[in-house]
Amino acid sequence: SQLEQSKRQDVLVKAFQRIYDSGFRNWKLVLTGGSEVGRTKFVDQLIKNAKGYPIKIIENPSFEKISELYCHSKIFWSASGYGIDEKVNPQKVEHFGITTVEAMAAGAVPIIYKAGGHMEIVKLEENGYLWKTIEDLISTTKDIIDDSKLLKEISQRASKDAFKYSYARFKGEILSLIK
Repeated sequence: SQLEQSKRQDVLVKAFQRIYDSGFRNWKLVLTGGSEVGRTKFVDQLIKNAKGYPIKIIENPSFEKISELYCHSKIFWSASGYGIDEKVNPQKVEHFGITTVEAMAAGAVPIIYKAGGHMEIVKLEENGYLWKTIEDLISTTKDIIDDSKLLKEISQRASKDAFKYSYARFKGEILSLIK
């Protein structure tokens, strides 16, 4: 959807194509999302632009499907807010980033655009990465792909850090306050 936020999957497609074309052929990009108005011209354009590359677009997936995808993902990308002046249009950047936390909980290393709520979730090079330019996104992704030990370490920290947003932790803290 592009109605409220700017998720910028088009940026992710172009970045992935550059990475793939530079020799990183053992990877694929899976984009998921929903639209309040059904299939849009934006999605049609994404599908067209993805042709010839291992890019899969899954529209309106179930939560079970998203969970399955997270469990198979090594890296989680987000370009939400890219190209937006968040002082002028704060509603168009990621407010919190629940998808980022869900991906982290499953062990995917987040490489996400540096804006909005993302900056509160990701601690640079501890549990993920923040990027500002497409070049940052591409180089960070290549670096983490090339270093499987680092990928595993960041993945483990991301998964652990995601717990602070869990229902169990929240419930425990609330109960401790009212006792």
